[in-house]
Amino acid sequence: MMAISLIAQNFVRENRWPILILSVWIVFTTVVTAGFGRERVAPDDVIFFVQQQAVYICAFSAFLAANAIHNERKSRRILLVLSKAVSRSEYLLAVLIGTLTMTAVYAVLFAACCTWLAHRAALPTGGVWFVAVLVIAGSAIAAAVGLFFSTFLNPYLAIALTVTMFAAPGLAHPEHRPWFRLIPGLPVLLDVLHFRFRAGWTMDWGAVVIAVLEAALFWGLAVVVFAYRDIAVPVE
Repeated sequence: MMAISLIAQNFVRENRWPILILSVWIVFTTVVTAGFGRERVAPDDVIFFVQQQAVYICAFSAFLAANAIHNERKSRRILLVLSKAVSRSEYLLAVLIGTLTMTAVYAVLFAACCTWLAHRAALPTGGVWFVAVLVIAGSAIAAAVGLFFSTFLNPYLAIALTVTMFAAPGLAHPEHRPWFRLIPGLPVLLDVLHFRFRAGWTMDWGAVVIAVLEAALFWGLAVVVFAYRDIAVPVE
């Protein structure tokens, strides 16, 4: 467990600039949405901000996870890590944990900014932190799917397939079909998009549980595929 923790910490440290950039982006767009504090915020602008930033955070998590293996192979650092009695499953788990650690930081900052905007728009803030939980769950499945595809594809193709897997089923409007809840990440995404700061809105805990279980499933699939990959081959 110590090895997983150290690898995850190193992954976070190596991505400190992307963390800073996204954090600055969230704060900047918050200030812009608030009209730089000079006027009352329109409720529709706050709702759009919540949905936009939630999707950005999930997409960014998939991007980080999908690029992890490629970057480590390119620098040859992965050979050093796996030569120190660290299994490939532990390595992939560390990448996933590192990504979710960054996601948690984003989610807390996101929820704090949403709460401030909601106060300025005179909207109830009770559901904001539940949306942050949805963001973390959505990021977990997005990162796991991106990590899985990256074990056998170029990271850009992995990201493209991850986005397609999440977005394409939604075009068919499958909400009222029995298999809807089994589509990776889609129930969580739609729960976020249905958030309107209304008193009757409740978070779909079932969607969160399913997203976490599916993230574990895709991590397991990534382990199976990665076990047969030749990581000694240099990549460009």
